[in-house]
Amino acid sequence: MINPENGNLYMYSGKIGFPSGSPSLWDIAVSLSREGRYAGAGMRWWPVALHTFVVCDMLPSKLKLHGLLHDSTESVTGDIPKPAKSKELEDFEDKLLAVIYKGLDVSLPSPLEWDAVKVADKKALRGEVYTVGTQALQQVYPRCPEAEELVHVYLDKYTYADCLEASGRVPIEFMRRFHQYKNLISMPRS
Repeated sequence: MINPENGNLYMYSGKIGFPSGSPSLWDIAVSLSREGRYAGAGMRWWPVALHTFVVCDMLPSKLKLHGLLHDSTESVTGDIPKPAKSKELEDFEDKLLAVIYKGLDVSLPSPLEWDAVKVADKKALRGEVYTVGTQALQQVYPRCPEAEELVHVYLDKYTYADCLEASGRVPIEFMRRFHQYKNLISMPRS
């Protein structure tokens, strides 16, 4: 629903009420496939969507959906490096993440689950720093060979066009993973 008091946000698939409305899964997939990490300052262009794939690959099955969605707010805000991210923006992202999860009919992770996602996120960053990210960060972060290997897998697997085209293989893979991971957490546990 469009709430005129909140304004509108124009996403790939159209107009949504904002901030009460949520980007669709398609909006998130397209935006994150096109959004580069490191504010464009990396050794190579590396989209947020591929970063989320690396994070997912380092998580157990029940947390993969949260790994996929952990940066979904960046479909609205863009990828802003931590030192430039204000407390107000971090608070806004927390609220937006809740709206996105609700819009996708997914329960937010528990604090312990979120902590595990953030550990995988940090490992992915450490792998990216030595492969696609900002070289200066090599003075800050130790290597993570597991993540470095995963980054290389995705560099070899996908082209720029696979990421940049709305009908490209990366947005489609993002959506496929969402449904696969959502089914994993929806399955009854034995």
